[in-house]
Amino acid sequence: MIDVRRLQLLQALDQHHTVAGTAEALSVTPSAVSQQLAALSKETGVALVERSGRRFLLTGAARVLLEHAGVIFAEMERAQADLARHADGTVGVARVGSFATGIADLVAPAVARLRGSHPGWRFEIVQAEPEESTEMLRTGAIDVAVTMSSVHLPPSGTKEFRVDPIMVEPFDAVLPYNHPLAASTHLELAADLAGSDWIMSGPGSAWYDCVTAACNQAGFQPRIVHTVDEFSAVFAMVQAGLGVALMPRLGWTGLPSAGIVVRSVRNTAQRHILAVSRAGSHPEPLLGAVREAASKVPVPSAVPLMVSGGGAA
Repeated sequence: MIDVRRLQLLQALDQHHTVAGTAEALSVTPSAVSQQLAALSKETGVALVERSGRRFLLTGAARVLLEHAGVIFAEMERAQADLARHADGTVGVARVGSFATGIADLVAPAVARLRGSHPGWRFEIVQAEPEESTEMLRTGAIDVAVTMSSVHLPPSGTKEFRVDPIMVEPFDAVLPYNHPLAASTHLELAADLAGSDWIMSGPGSAWYDCVTAACNQAGFQPRIVHTVDEFSAVFAMVQAGLGVALMPRLGWTGLPSAGIVVRSVRNTAQRHILAVSRAGSHPEPLLGAVREAASKVPVPSAVPLMVSGGGAA
């Protein structure tokens, strides 16, 4: 590697021609100039100067090297300017990891908005499930994780990470459009849904654990008739009248609503959506943009009652 400071010294020698003149211009001793020139020749493996009386002449190899010096110094200046802009939040680079629905409803809209409001920032989005996000942060694979409350979060109070809240995400009831409760504005978890056939993911999943815990708290165990993992499949089964589901709000937004209704539920399950980053970093401006996206997530009252043909019922 070529020491940039020695390259600057070679450039100064080209301008002043003597060791004494170079030393005076750089406020160093002539001995230091000679030592650094010798070190630069050793680094490059070529002779860089020839002595002619009291003057030093640059060799052809030195001229070749100096042709690159202007570009190198300009890039260094740009790097210093970018570091200053990074310090004030004007520019930056960040890799953002999130679970699939977090990407769709929070991260993607946030990054899209930041492309206009913070053009100096560059973001890379990768899918990172809650069980892998912490390790990806630790290894530097991502810089910010938009994740959910689970056993995979870093322990509270850890000095290695910082955790910032984004939103509390409730679980909403998804019903067939002709369900007896479809016209209800709000539902009670136990009173209205305990006797239903349920569609849910399998035991051990975050969805299953969250919903069954809320149902147990309400005093019943849901009768799970159909077990699926994909939210789009849940919608299809509800549309077919095969049961009801309690889905996280980020799970149903953006899915086609023909043939179903979505209703809020009192005493429902809920989970916290969080931004986790390394303690030495700062998640802005992404955090603010993700929180803004969270504030625009649709609520059940905004979801129209639809029939299977797509018209209003």
